[in-house]
Parts: sequence; structure tokens; C-alpha cells
Amino acid sequence: MRFIFLTLKNSKTSFEQKHRQIAYFLTITFAFLFFIDFLLMSVLFSWADWVATLLFSLFLIMPSYISNAAMVILGGGKPIDGGRNFIDGRRLFGDHKTWRGLILGPLLLGIPISIAVFFIFIILWPFISPIIETAASIGQYKLYTNPEIYRFYFIGGPLPIGILVLIIRIIFCSYGAAIGDLVGSCLKRRLNIASGAPFWIVDQLDFAVFSILFAFIPVVFFPTLYYIPDLNIFIFLMILTPAVSIIANTVAYIIGMKDVPW
Repeated sequence: MRFIFLTLKNSKTSFEQKHRQIAYFLTITFAFLFFIDFLLMSVLFSWADWVATLLFSLFLIMPSYISNAAMVILGGGKPIDGGRNFIDGRRLFGDHKTWRGLILGPLLLGIPISIAVFFIFIILWPFISPIIETAASIGQYKLYTNPEIYRFYFIGGPLPIGILVLIIRIIFCSYGAAIGDLVGSCLKRRLNIASGAPFWIVDQLDFAVFSILFAFIPVVFFPTLYYIPDLNIFIFLMILTPAVSIIANTVAYIIGMKDVPW
């Protein structure tokens, strides 16, 4: 019995040590990528374009960040898969993926909070707009030279139709994150990764990738009012999203706020 206990303990220690090393490696890697992105953008275009990229990316992905966290907060109840197994004999999603989290997370927190934040920018837009126009007129931007792009990401576009575009963008991004989280969970089950165990990169990117994909859908309805995320924004979000999660968790682990760095 003691032998079994020691074996399990050593196995757990080995598991944690392995993933701790992965966490440290990814923390350094994504911090480096973040710096390289800033450097390349500044050299090829301008530092102002990098700042614009940062803001556009945050405004686009913010609803999915909030919704992803809200699904955990408001989750619970009946699991989406109803306890059923897939054809491989493993659960389709698992007990932690529930209808409450999927529907109410975006609906009650992700979407309302995002709308409230953007409402602040709508109020401040008359003060923000002249700063952007002045910077554009003196050539500070090399990549994003069209002021309309800034208006789209800040407040959805020309008012009042911009408010409708903004709300639609928020809804699609929020539920895109929810669907992406489900897809990631399904993939973890297929690979027999335990619930709560780290699935590096996928855990940090599943909701973000689907949120961006869903962000393309409204262009079908608003082809003249909607700007789809360009490659630069997509690449930036593929660096920013895991960087924020991995670095924050690793730092929290190092200073003793978390038991594990994931």
C-alpha cells in the first residue's frame, strides 16, 4: 500500500514538474513574441500602428474574454452532453460544460458588460476622434491610416447604425467564445486529457480563435459598414491571448497565489 502511495505521489510530482517547466518555457516564449511583434511593427510601420493594433485587438476580443470567464462563474447544472459518451467511450464535453454556462455566461455578463464599456467610448468619442484625425493627418500612422477603422473598433461605426453593428459584433464574439470553449473541451476529451489538466495553447486559444471566426459573420449583413479583422490583428491576438493567460498564471504561481502555474 505504501509503495502504491509513493508511486502515485511521485507520478503527481513528475506531472507537475513537467508542466511547470512547460509553463516557464511558454512564459518566456510569449513574452519574447510580444516584444518581437512590437519591434517589427515599429520598424515596418510605426509604434503608433502597434498601439492601434493593440487597441483594435482588445476591443474585438474583450467580449470573448469576459464571456469565457462568465461561463465559469455562471456555470453549473445540467451538462450539455447529458452525461453521454462519444463513440470513443469518453464523455463528449464533461460535467463542467453546462447549458447555464454556455447560454447565461455571454447573455448575463459577457454581452452587457461589453456594451457598458463601449457605451463609455461612445460618450468619449467626440474627444477621442480629433486626436486620431490629427495623428493620421501628420502621418503618424503608416498601416491604419483610415480614421473610419478607428471609429469601427471604438464605437462600431457611424452613429446611430454603429451601435447596432457594435451590439451584433459583441454578440457574435461572445457566443463564438462559448462555442470555441466547447470545441476545446471536446478535443481534450478525445485526447483523454483530464478535466482541469493543462492543454497548453489550446486551452488559451480555443475560445479566441472561434470568437474571431464568428467576428467574420456580420460582414454578410453589413458589407459596407463592417471591417473584418485583418491578418495583423489575428496574429497579434494569437500572441496576446495565450501571453496574458500563461504569464499571469505563471507569475501568480511564482508569488504563491496559485498552487499550479495553469
